[in-house]
Amino acid sequence: MARDRGEVVGVAPLMLSQYSFLRLGKLRKIELVGSPQSDYNNFILVRREMECVRLFLNHLLGECSDWDYLELRDIRENSLSAALLCKMCNVGNPLKLEQVVATLCPYINLPGSIEAFMGELSRNMRRNLRKRMQRLRRDHRVEVKTYRDFGSVKEAMNAFFDLHQRRWGSKGEQGVFARRMLRDFHLDVAERFAERGWLSLCFLTVDGEPAASIYSFDYGQKKYGYLTGFDPEYQSYGVGSLLRLCVIEECIRRGLREYDLTRGYEPYKADWSPRLRRNFDVRLVRRGWFGRVYGWSTKNNALLLLTQKLGASLTLGR
Repeated sequence: MARDRGEVVGVAPLMLSQYSFLRLGKLRKIELVGSPQSDYNNFILVRREMECVRLFLNHLLGECSDWDYLELRDIRENSLSAALLCKMCNVGNPLKLEQVVATLCPYINLPGSIEAFMGELSRNMRRNLRKRMQRLRRDHRVEVKTYRDFGSVKEAMNAFFDLHQRRWGSKGEQGVFARRMLRDFHLDVAERFAERGWLSLCFLTVDGEPAASIYSFDYGQKKYGYLTGFDPEYQSYGVGSLLRLCVIEECIRRGLREYDLTRGYEPYKADWSPRLRRNFDVRLVRRGWFGRVYGWSTKNNALLLLTQKLGASLTLGR
């Protein structure tokens, strides 16, 4: 935390995590508190911004001695934090910081009407959406609901958790919400966001039962898509895409300006929009051969996947 005459002017929301890689070694890493679950991370800067960032980094290098590697992940390219860190990486760079493009983040500019939006989609996409919705409505009773149609936020979130886990379970994977800790965290977030009008949790129901869900947040004339889930039984109908179209239509009706599809350039996102932003990572190896090997591996996607497969596990609480 940085203060100017007693007033807080900057906050670096950082944590120290210790990771172990089987018996190969351990890594004590400084990272942003949202990592790796948050799609976007930032410093909180009120004024004297460059001085604050320098102060944070100098403090880590000068007064903190119990870490090996600094990794500030998923800092949005159009954020002030990214601009300041970029300047520190490029001008002289006495700290030996390295900035790299980490992930691509698609987003949709929302026009004034659903007709205008549909006109921006490919002909094949428009045809598939129309045919799938017609077939689904012919075979089943279909409705769009929100968390407000459930008995409570908790009930709606549990329905979402179930759909998300079913989707990944059908692929032989655990899914994000396999751990109780993360379910409890997101339930707490959802309840708090609902109180402030920021929660957007939508469902496509088929014959009265949830078949697809989109968990997102509304803030400042924008929708931020976070996670989705669907019942694999209805995968052939493309229920996830059908629900997304319904959500986009509702965004346009409410006058929202953008639907941010957030981190990760998955193929299904490319179908909805060609527009992209970038997230930056800022890295610094402080000491140790294992920190250098880890830093080298993160520059190669194949090696990074191998490192993760080897079992990068958190061994101490954050």
